[in-house]
Amino acid sequence: MLNNLKRTESSAHAARSGAESRWGRIEQEAAESGVWRSFTVLTVLLAALAATSLYSYLLFHTIAEFVAIAIAIAVFIVAWNARTMRENGYLLVAGTGLLFVAGIELVHTLAYDGMGIFAGYDANLPTQLWIASRYLLAGTLLAAPLLLRRKPGSRRVFAVFAVVTALLLLSIFAVPVFPDCYIEGSGLTEFKVWSEYVIAALLTLGAVTVYRVRDAFSPRVAGHLIAAVIVMITSELAFTLYISVYGLSNMIGHLLMVLSFGLIYVAFVETGIRQPYALVFTGLKTSEERLMREKNRLAQYLDIAGALFVVLDRDGRVALINRRASEVLCCPADAAAGEPWAERFVPPSERKRCRALFTGLMQGEVGANERVKMPVAAMDGGERIIAWHNTVLRDESGAVCGILSSGEDITEQQHAEEALARANAKLNLLAGITRHDILNQITVARAYIEFAGEDSEDPGVQACLGRVRSAVDEIQKQIEFSRDYHDMGVMAPVWQRPQDLIAESVSVLTLPAGVDLRADFPGLEIYADPMVKKVFYNLIDNAVRHGGSVTEIRFSCARAGQDLLIVCEDDGTGIPDGEKEAIFRETYKRRYGHGLFLVAGILGITGMTIRETGESGKGARFEITVPNGGWRFEGERE
Repeated sequence: MLNNLKRTESSAHAARSGAESRWGRIEQEAAESGVWRSFTVLTVLLAALAATSLYSYLLFHTIAEFVAIAIAIAVFIVAWNARTMRENGYLLVAGTGLLFVAGIELVHTLAYDGMGIFAGYDANLPTQLWIASRYLLAGTLLAAPLLLRRKPGSRRVFAVFAVVTALLLLSIFAVPVFPDCYIEGSGLTEFKVWSEYVIAALLTLGAVTVYRVRDAFSPRVAGHLIAAVIVMITSELAFTLYISVYGLSNMIGHLLMVLSFGLIYVAFVETGIRQPYALVFTGLKTSEERLMREKNRLAQYLDIAGALFVVLDRDGRVALINRRASEVLCCPADAAAGEPWAERFVPPSERKRCRALFTGLMQGEVGANERVKMPVAAMDGGERIIAWHNTVLRDESGAVCGILSSGEDITEQQHAEEALARANAKLNLLAGITRHDILNQITVARAYIEFAGEDSEDPGVQACLGRVRSAVDEIQKQIEFSRDYHDMGVMAPVWQRPQDLIAESVSVLTLPAGVDLRADFPGLEIYADPMVKKVFYNLIDNAVRHGGSVTEIRFSCARAGQDLLIVCEDDGTGIPDGEKEAIFRETYKRRYGHGLFLVAGILGITGMTIRETGESGKGARFEITVPNGGWRFEGERE
């Protein structure tokens, strides 16, 4: 379907696709050049920082920390402004966590040895603040990928980080329970060193987790995030080696820290501004590709289907056709698109009916899903007969926006049915003439039998003539039965009302005085052979002629699951148990003729069955089972 739709808009789509492709390349090139510029700036910054440390380590430390703080705040700004558009929780959690990491690092920078802002504290305070910020950072980078699919609320995330940060600061300043991390003269404490190892382990877990869910990110974002965490781990290990806060390993650790935050900047800020779909709408490309695969698969299914599929818009113009429809119409899909269906693909003699059908479907006056035979005119001049099933299409507001038609080519079947009907008509004519001639000969035979009986009074001759007369009567019954049986199935089944059929049968039979007949199913219709009237006629006739002292005949109906039971009961002598099945056989004719055998045959044409369930001596009870779909009440018609 998608392939045909693309062909329908081929020129416009090609132009649009070309423009999008050019724009995509321009955007990609711009993004790549921006990333390289960022790396160039970062490299120059690292070199300048290293040079600054030669002049003043305190200045170097302050600038390095402010760079990291600025990047963390920038990431938070991107994440917070994109919180309503995010497809996962990673960006929100990481951005919010980095904001509070930046807050602790700001205090760490101001408390650094030599700044002289926090009087009464030594180098232990900034080291404690550093470890606190590193724990918060490692926890953030581990929790963010774990909450990728959870989509946590922004206020809840902010509140959690605020509480954790407040507790860390309180444990250092107000309630000094945070362990010492640096002791003047001896250097780092065991807690500080082991904390760096623990932090490195947490960061490693965070990198592994990001790698496992890398499909949720663009390759650029995932690569830079993992690289940032790896550099951060190296930085933490460098911080386990220094003895002086102004030492070389401390400087290397800060340079690596700036590099890791620079990679985070490229992943979040640079990419978020230049290629927001790669960061904010992380699953867009994957979802788009999955949707495209599904559409291609649907198009393939429709194209290999043997049925014709045609979609018409509200103006009756072709919006889409599948491959099979294109083959039948001898018209390419792109050439058919936009053409008025009735004027272009329907023979002139059927166009009025086609327009009326389309209008009825669009206005709800014609029931959908009904099978409609309608010829189509192919471009090669030929015509094909199609059996259509039509479905109304609606837009999001519920308004009708078109028609989907699925069709089956029944041209050969229709021709075969017409040929069979012509052959049956000829056979019926021949059979009718033959029956007429046989009945004429039977009349002649009866006349001669009567003449022979008048000319002879010999008992033996009279007995022989009586047997001949009986044989001739039996032949006449057989011929008349063959006429009734031959008429079964000649006409197509139609919906009929049993109530009316029973009334017509009663008017023909003229019930004896004292026999009361009741039928109680007004509005019931059954789908049956036109000869079904003989069913009710025979049931009533059998009850009167063979039921004994019958005074009442009752017709009723009741549901049996999804089927319907039509019941005929009388208060006569009933049917003996040993004959309940035999009465429907042809061999039962020697006693009662072909009536019930004919009844079973007529009902069987449309899948109905009949059985006798009465109690012998208390009356007969015939149950006709009408299968689901073969019965309905007025008001339930489609």
